[in-house]
Amino acid sequence: MTQDYRVCAYRFGQTRGRVTPDRYWSDLASIDDYYQANMALLLAQPPLDLYQPDWTINTYQGQYPPARTVPGAATGNEGVFVNSMLAAGTIISGGGVNHSILFPRVQVKDGAIVEASILFDGVVVGEGAHLRHCIVEKEIEIGPGERIGFDAKRDRERFTVSSQGVVVVSKNVEFLEG
Repeated sequence: MTQDYRVCAYRFGQTRGRVTPDRYWSDLASIDDYYQANMALLLAQPPLDLYQPDWTINTYQGQYPPARTVPGAATGNEGVFVNSMLAAGTIISGGGVNHSILFPRVQVKDGAIVEASILFDGVVVGEGAHLRHCIVEKEIEIGPGERIGFDAKRDRERFTVSSQGVVVVSKNVEFLEG
């Protein structure tokens, strides 16, 4: 490969290349592998510690306001999140998020519930919608009252569903009423 391409490497172990003391590695060969590697970041002692003071994360992050929770307009219920990671610009307004990873600018509307899911940049979860074990591609709007991750047969008709039941909502999906 080095004869035909420019190849770069990262020293994974030893003193200059330490990522974690146990040299964490995860092969993301499937949707389920990707999902499990992300959910593992939410463990009390994750296999990869993103908060290591001696290991900086060099990446671009948009300049968005801080993530926040606010009361929902209709119910007045406070937005709540438990054991989740929320990126900048995320707003939970009267909804609930549990054991999930929300990328920048995600909105969880009044009465919506997000459980054990990964929502990419700009996803909007409509009022009263409920997502469980989902990966939602960026810039998708989940309609009010939508339920995804509860009816395996219906989910397979509309979405990609992994062998372990993770529902992938991609941009090519059209949400129909009912």
